[in-house]
Amino acid sequence: MSASSGGSWIHAIYDEVALEGLEGVTLPYLWDLLARRLDFFPSPLPDRIRDQTWTLLLRTPSHKIEFFELPADRPLMPYYDRLNDIDEQLGLPVVPEQCPYMLFPAAYVQEGDIKGNCNDFKTRKPIPSSDLLSLNAAQATEQWAGRLVVVASQELRETALTPESLMMPKNLPLPNYIFLEAIGRSRYSGHTTAGPWSLINYSKDTGILFYIKNKLINLQLIIAQNYNEMNKGRILVSSLLMLPRFYRIYKNHSQENLEKLYLEIMRTPSRQVPVTEITELLGRPTNFKTKKLLVTHAFRKFFETKQVERPVAPLTKSGKQSKATTRKVTVIQLRNPNMQLKDLYKDDESEENQASEFLDLGHCFLDMPPEEEVFRAVAKFGKRGLNSNELCHYTGINATSMRHFIKRVKKHGLVKEYSEQVGKSRQFRFVAVGHLGDLTKEDEIKKKALEIRCKDEPNITESTDVLLKDLPEIVTNARPIAFKIKKTRAANQTQRQINRQKMIVRQIDQNCLVPLPRVLRSIQETERQAGFKDSLCRRSLMRLLRPMVEENVINVFEITLHYNQRVRVYRFATHPKIGLDHAVMKREIVKLKSNFHLITEERLKRPSQMPPKERKELLARRKLTPERSSVVFKTQAPKLLLARTLHEFLYYLHHELSPEQKPLPMTAELVQQWQKSEPALQPRQFFDEWQADEVKVQPYSEDIGWRTFIPPLPRYADKPSGWLYFMDAMDRMPLSLFLRICRIEREASDELRLQLQHPIRQHYLLSQLKLETIVPRLKLQQLYVGTLRLLNNMGLIQVSEQKLGRDSLHRWVFLNQRTSLLDTTSSTEHNYMQVSADRSYTKLNFEFSSVEQLGNYWAKLQHICIYTKLGYRKSLSTQRSLPARLKVLVFQPTVEFKQAVELDNGTVPGDHLGAAGLSSHLFAHQFRHWSWVQRQNGGKSNAAREKAKRTVRKRAVITRLKIGPRLAVRKARELSSGKTLKKSSGPRDDIDRDALRNMRTLRVKWAPEEDRLLKMGRAVYMFIDAPTMTLALCDLAVVCRDLIRRWLGICNKTTQACVRRVQFMVKMKRDIPDVPSWIYAMQTQPQFNTVYNERFLSQLKRDYPNKTDFQNALMTHFALMMAKLQRMIAKSQGSVSRQFLLPDSLDAFGSQLRECRSAHEEQQLLFQDPASETDLQVAVAHGVLHSNICCAKDKTLLNLQTFEIYKHFSEEVLNSAFNKARADSLLVAVKRRNIQSAASRQISGPGHLLSSKYKYRLIYTKLTHFLYDSFFALDQKLRADQEQQLSSPHFGQLLVMGEWLSENRLRLSLQLPTNILTVDTTTMGRQSGCHSDRILDHYSCIFDNAPQTEYSKRLEGECSGRQASRVRFHPANLSFRLPTSAYNQLSKLQLRAMHFFCALDALGEAITLSQSRLEQFDCPFANCIMRSGNYLNAVERIAHEQRPILRQLVADALPSQQFVLESHPAGTPLTVTNANLLPFAQQLEAFWRQKQRTTELKDLGKTLEERTQHKLTDWRSICAELLDDEPHAWEADRVQEYEPALNKEERARAQDVFVVHLPTIGMKVVEQPETKQTIDSLRTSVLDKVLKTTYWQYTENSFESLRPKLHESGFDDRAIRHMEDILCHIEKHSLGVKGLELRRIFPLGDFLLETLHLLADHNLIKRVGIVSVMYVHKNHIRNWVVHTFHIKRLEREKVQTTVAAAPGTLLAVVGHKRKLEAQETASSVPEKKVKLMEQLSTESESDEAGGSAAKRPKRITRKEPSLEVANTTLEASRDAIAMRPQPWIRVNASLNRRVLDRWLGAVLSECISRVGCTVHSLFLRFLHLVPVDVMFLLELLHDLGCVQLMEMRPHKVHVESLLDDEHEDGDEQPVTELYDPMQTYVQVHGHAIGRLTNFIGIKKYSTEFI
Repeated sequence: MSASSGGSWIHAIYDEVALEGLEGVTLPYLWDLLARRLDFFPSPLPDRIRDQTWTLLLRTPSHKIEFFELPADRPLMPYYDRLNDIDEQLGLPVVPEQCPYMLFPAAYVQEGDIKGNCNDFKTRKPIPSSDLLSLNAAQATEQWAGRLVVVASQELRETALTPESLMMPKNLPLPNYIFLEAIGRSRYSGHTTAGPWSLINYSKDTGILFYIKNKLINLQLIIAQNYNEMNKGRILVSSLLMLPRFYRIYKNHSQENLEKLYLEIMRTPSRQVPVTEITELLGRPTNFKTKKLLVTHAFRKFFETKQVERPVAPLTKSGKQSKATTRKVTVIQLRNPNMQLKDLYKDDESEENQASEFLDLGHCFLDMPPEEEVFRAVAKFGKRGLNSNELCHYTGINATSMRHFIKRVKKHGLVKEYSEQVGKSRQFRFVAVGHLGDLTKEDEIKKKALEIRCKDEPNITESTDVLLKDLPEIVTNARPIAFKIKKTRAANQTQRQINRQKMIVRQIDQNCLVPLPRVLRSIQETERQAGFKDSLCRRSLMRLLRPMVEENVINVFEITLHYNQRVRVYRFATHPKIGLDHAVMKREIVKLKSNFHLITEERLKRPSQMPPKERKELLARRKLTPERSSVVFKTQAPKLLLARTLHEFLYYLHHELSPEQKPLPMTAELVQQWQKSEPALQPRQFFDEWQADEVKVQPYSEDIGWRTFIPPLPRYADKPSGWLYFMDAMDRMPLSLFLRICRIEREASDELRLQLQHPIRQHYLLSQLKLETIVPRLKLQQLYVGTLRLLNNMGLIQVSEQKLGRDSLHRWVFLNQRTSLLDTTSSTEHNYMQVSADRSYTKLNFEFSSVEQLGNYWAKLQHICIYTKLGYRKSLSTQRSLPARLKVLVFQPTVEFKQAVELDNGTVPGDHLGAAGLSSHLFAHQFRHWSWVQRQNGGKSNAAREKAKRTVRKRAVITRLKIGPRLAVRKARELSSGKTLKKSSGPRDDIDRDALRNMRTLRVKWAPEEDRLLKMGRAVYMFIDAPTMTLALCDLAVVCRDLIRRWLGICNKTTQACVRRVQFMVKMKRDIPDVPSWIYAMQTQPQFNTVYNERFLSQLKRDYPNKTDFQNALMTHFALMMAKLQRMIAKSQGSVSRQFLLPDSLDAFGSQLRECRSAHEEQQLLFQDPASETDLQVAVAHGVLHSNICCAKDKTLLNLQTFEIYKHFSEEVLNSAFNKARADSLLVAVKRRNIQSAASRQISGPGHLLSSKYKYRLIYTKLTHFLYDSFFALDQKLRADQEQQLSSPHFGQLLVMGEWLSENRLRLSLQLPTNILTVDTTTMGRQSGCHSDRILDHYSCIFDNAPQTEYSKRLEGECSGRQASRVRFHPANLSFRLPTSAYNQLSKLQLRAMHFFCALDALGEAITLSQSRLEQFDCPFANCIMRSGNYLNAVERIAHEQRPILRQLVADALPSQQFVLESHPAGTPLTVTNANLLPFAQQLEAFWRQKQRTTELKDLGKTLEERTQHKLTDWRSICAELLDDEPHAWEADRVQEYEPALNKEERARAQDVFVVHLPTIGMKVVEQPETKQTIDSLRTSVLDKVLKTTYWQYTENSFESLRPKLHESGFDDRAIRHMEDILCHIEKHSLGVKGLELRRIFPLGDFLLETLHLLADHNLIKRVGIVSVMYVHKNHIRNWVVHTFHIKRLEREKVQTTVAAAPGTLLAVVGHKRKLEAQETASSVPEKKVKLMEQLSTESESDEAGGSAAKRPKRITRKEPSLEVANTTLEASRDAIAMRPQPWIRVNASLNRRVLDRWLGAVLSECISRVGCTVHSLFLRFLHLVPVDVMFLLELLHDLGCVQLMEMRPHKVHVESLLDDEHEDGDEQPVTELYDPMQTYVQVHGHAIGRLTNFIGIKKYSTEFI
């Protein structure tokens, strides 16, 4: 019996059944187990033993053995032996693919005492043994087979699993028992902890598995060994678990080799084996290397190598005598010669350590009293002594008994106790009395403790004169600290503890209040410097402080702060006289609150501190939005503008605001006065709200602004004048000024937006609005501290020391009264940050005696800094003084209060080498420090980012491989005079432009797949090996770019980018070895070399003679070759091609597939409806800019009004509006080459003008604007004279006749002339051509060539050398004769034909034809006549020199030779001869004619172009005339036929011959048109509507005030309720409601439009909009309108200097508006206080038009209450006007008729030329005009009777109505305001032009606005 069974086979039977666990064992498997257990294997178990075993099991009582019937047969698995898994080659076991044994699933069972794992525990049926007595073993095995299981009792199963020397642990957990049961079932094979057939089956958690394994190992129930096996080609490291009685060592390959080496070494007498014999000893295993074995850890652990000398053989291998008798040989030997074989399999962990002396019980006495034994043990260790734990181990006595014996020994005085510091813990040791040195230690400790005392009075270092602001929202709990540790006896204190106490007292003497962390750090640092390795912990510090607090040496307090569910605890050690009620302690608590508030506000915004749900939402929002929205703008703030604002604020507080200033009473009159400056203010409503407020906000100034509600500073009696406490100033910060400093988003919160929209409350203080925490204190502190540091380094302020811990804003600030600047604008060298030190600069001194001086200082500083030439990075290397790293800006040394007055002498800190004499480290010259407009290189502008965010359809991606003509890739460069155009590297086509839009970075990133495609293209390019002119690198790039888009889906690669990438890869040799190998493969593959061989290009050229077709075919073959190459590479590499599966859903279809669209995307609108207040402000500012640019030609400057409007917008809004205008091509900048001084420069014109695209869309219409003028002129003449005679009517007059005839108001008659001009063409010198051409030649000669005869091809002043002559013309002669010359015909030839003379001049010379030069229209001859100064002289010279050749040409006697320009090889020289002269010139002319075909098609028209396409120059006739031409004879004849000049009378008579004798049309009025009064009244009503739509009047009207009027008008209650619902719905939307949305929600038809008109007339709503018509409530109208004013001419002359100096452009306002705002608001200019009322008529703006003195409409203004204002004669008051910006409304609220008339004419012209055009198509035609303005122009044209708008409303689809109404698509009905632009088209009336011209009338303006 191989297993432990006590020598009894009966016990072995029970043991085998028990090892199978609760699952039991089937009879066939039991016989197999017993055959192996009883050593019968490989023979089966004998029948006799089987019957006896069956009888034994049946006779065994049921409480030991039970029989069960399974619900299904259990399969018989073969016996599993783990040794069979070892692979002979690998030497390692391999995990089988199928489980080799019966692995039962996990099914935990525990019922009463029964526990185990059994899957069929509930389903199996028990079988009594009595039912089985009739069967023998063979019958039972055959009948039951796998359905009968034998199960042992719980006691037998536990006994089988427990070693004989142990007992089963009580209450063993069920999982542990199941693991133990499974391990026992595996017997000798064991169970692994990892792998597919391991214990993982019973627990999926590996942590639980290893925990149970370690637990069972500690209980000694199992034993483990390391076991490695191969699982699917990978090493699987696990542990093999077995019962101790089944333990077997499973050796791996390396262990067997080590065992062989060990046995071989032990056999040798020298215990050494040579290294060379290792391979033979191990049986020459495969893949074995001795060197690797020698360096392995397992080998070096037991063996070592050594070199020894061995005798050698007398003869060598060659048979010669060996000279040496010994040689060194490397051998291996055991490290430990006494090592046993079993030591090879011992683990390091299993090796037992040597037992320490304390654990050795050999010295214990059994018969000695315990007290004596304890005393002897303590005495044995001398002065060291023993602690209680060591005594327990040494004597073998437990701890409880030892405690009693120690007390007895101490009581008898045999031992003494002392403490020792070991690390961070304290140990108590017991030493025998005889070994104690000095027993007076306790007395010395007491004496030293008496010396540890603080000073009598605390040292208070900080001043308490400034009151700190408490934070009541932070709850404070201050109390004396409660120690939770045991008290240490004074007698046990060491010298180190006493020294620590002294250090604590010393710190408190220096500072009466010290935080405990600082105390701890100080002690730790002191002891570390003293050489101590251990350090003091916090618990030890508390143990140290407790006796000091109890003895009243110090006080220790604990302060707990609660804020926003956060708690922070602070602990302080203080002087004993400082308690919680002491002023120092209270001040420290306020500091802690301030610091805690700063920290908490910042941490609460971190995602890690948020609740899980909020954190998840925040992270999701950050992923969706690339730019996170924040309260404060991320744009870097211009630090010098912030410094200026803060400096002005501090100056106002200290110098302008008197400390005795008392608050003013808030009265209705004061509010009425404020309304003049803020027309949006509702006086009565605001006054009622102010009276209802609990806290009354008192004004301190009569003017409304940020200064209004600022109270004066407190008096600082003990401080010199000039000092102020900075926190006192911050408490007086108004919201409007705070907005300028921090740039808060208006949409940050609803509360903030409401306050900013209010005209008065926006100037309240932050403390009054409870908005102190709107910006985190930490960010606010950083902003203020940085600004104060800047002012301090500029010499404008001085600072004192910091007064409050972490918050550095608690400090005193001194405002300097004197400063100075250096005018560094004369520094001309290109420096980086420092001006030229060798120059002398003018010093400017400033003394701030008034606010004007302060404004002048900042204005001069800005001017000097901007115009100082610095910032040249190239000069960085030349400035040696530049530090390696710029230092952070810090405060200047702090000063004392009295010292500051002495230091205020105008000096500026720093090196004075920066701009304006400031420090160079301030970088004051950089523009970004002076403007909010940020220009970032390589990044998008704000307008581009906003445009990218719009919800418009993206441009479709071109997915088709586009092989276009080469003209799309190579742009032809036009020939210029002596100038060569720079080669453009920009986008070549629409695909490149789309790629540029898709680029997110300046340089794109290249993926490996893209590089692979480019290398494939490079291989095909080199394989074709075509000439560069035939196949350029850009052609390769085009194909690769399109393949990347189509195949890889990457759409940000342009053609130029692909070219650069290919060149880069070739330069870096990254194309090797792929490209050469692919080329070789293509050369050897039949699929390539059969088609694409050396004859490919020539054959392709013969198939496609046309060069364009040849290029297209070659590019197509290029793409096909790349496709073949890709398939070949994929096949060779074994890659699987992508499969295409149809999507299952529509969403999947849209996500996987792309819609192929044309590259020419349809136009998109440039505008969109606002989504936020910021978008709305940008749109309004854009409208103001558009209006201002349209007034560029006005005589009056509107800069002052423009600035007043712009300054109410933030710089970001203005920048966005300007960027949008530039991006939309609305305007272009006016370039100024010379930059003049900003102080002396006057605004001579606008900085920007309307762009050419704007002009093109406005001017180039079918009916030009001048047509209306001529129409109106004839219309007025007909009205006045009733009859008219027209000799040659133009188009405008024909339109007048057409309109009047259509209305039957006109009768026409035709009169022929008596004399008709005749011209005798037979007598003309030129007989070729038709008669009309010859007559036209005469006309041109008479009126063009006669005054100054020029034979010139160029416009650069080139002319012939002939003298100017004039024609003598006799008007009386109706027939005349004019001699002509050959040069007249040469002057009419195209430029391409003149190169015939170049060829004629180059006869006999060899030239080289270049295809690229010919495509660029470059002459192939070196001496081209067109490069000479006068080409006619060259023609005359050539004609004279080559007269023989010309005679042969005229006589057709030149030899002929066939010449084809296309087939001539490139690069082959061509010699010009007589034979090929004419063919070559004609071929060259035809080639250039084909290239210019597109241009001539536009100029000549299709019919004429086709007629002259193949027409060549007749050189024979021209040469004949050249031969007959005799210049000298012609000059002689000219004296007779010509005179020097033609006088005026003769010229007029000559022109009469051609003009007067024409037919005449007679017109007579039959019916009178409409009267002048009707036209004037219509004009007046339309203009009134224009003004009414523009202006807005603030009123206090409400719907309740409208209700009585509605009752009077006859509306019932239901209609009034509908009106109120409409008004409430509009009020809910702050940005307004779309008109179509109102029509959808309230389908009331005409009643809705009537309601909107009534509400608008009552000033409750206003019609606004951008893309669609919107209606906004009066409470939200402020963002839609701007406030402006109008001043009279005389008043404008008084402020002309201010008007001229005010910036008139948007960018100028961005840079200068803060300066002028401060100057204007600070100065006492009376015109800013009260504003007057005035009509619009001014002399400079008289651009109105009318039929006969049309009256100018009056502006709609509110009635002003009569106020008595002092000094009215000196005050220039302006009344604020609210208006909505439109292009035809100036910024001073006057009507610009020249813009309105022009736009009305342009829209009407477009409607006439495009019959039935939709309103949306007009939007796309006039992109630069806001769509709502286009709709308004159409509405005006409708009111004038010019057009009619018809909206198509399709019927709703219904099943029953389809058959009846199949021919009806919908209804059409006329509309005016509310309609869908997509479904509305325009009908033009027949008299539209007349109606519009009558409206325009007589123009009072002489020039157009564009």
